[in-house]
Amino acid sequence: MDDRQFKNGAKAALPIVLGYLPVGMAFGVLARQAGLTPIEIGLMSLLVYAGASQFLAIEMILKGMAWFPTVIATFFINLRHLLMSSTLSLYFYRNRLRTLGLLSAQLTDESFAMAMSNVAKIENQPYYLFGLQLTAHVAWITGSVAGGLFGGLIDHRSYGIPFALPALFICLLILQVKKIHHFYIMVVAGVFSIFFKWVLPGNWYIVLTALLASGIGIYLNSKVQSSKMKSP
Repeated sequence: MDDRQFKNGAKAALPIVLGYLPVGMAFGVLARQAGLTPIEIGLMSLLVYAGASQFLAIEMILKGMAWFPTVIATFFINLRHLLMSSTLSLYFYRNRLRTLGLLSAQLTDESFAMAMSNVAKIENQPYYLFGLQLTAHVAWITGSVAGGLFGGLIDHRSYGIPFALPALFICLLILQVKKIHHFYIMVVAGVFSIFFKWVLPGNWYIVLTALLASGIGIYLNSKVQSSKMKSP
């Protein structure tokens, strides 16, 4: 193992850790209310390790739903990881399949965003990404177990904990804005997400905004690349 890569990746995970600890505690509190023990909460965060899916599973458990629809629902929510892991695999073409499998199993939205903010740091450096992911995973498990054990002692809504995850995504978004057209895409995505949320029911605004922003990003990036090729 390359200790230097691993340590650098662990240091890069600090913003994620600061978001995962409070959100993990909020999950632990809800899971405890659903009847899970601290050990079960820890195992769920260890084996499932997907915040949105875990919150959904707890909500379905609270409503008394059977295990099969819960598993199916969480499976479909996590399908986005196929796209993220496929994208990351392009930067680890020199590594073995088992290495790719390990990195993919540890992947989350936040670690993917952090890794893609500077691909030069991760390209064929699996220990850097593993250090980032493992540190984030430990923080998530620690937060969720702590919430299960001690969450009942505090009113988590009074401390802004529910806003911790949106705040984390805002920070990760800012890291992605490196050029002026990135800023334009961010503004367009924000405006249209509000519009789609207003006109459409449910969470379709997330999917539609993601597709729209991705399409605009691909178009603008191709324009920038073509202009660079034409310039002397």
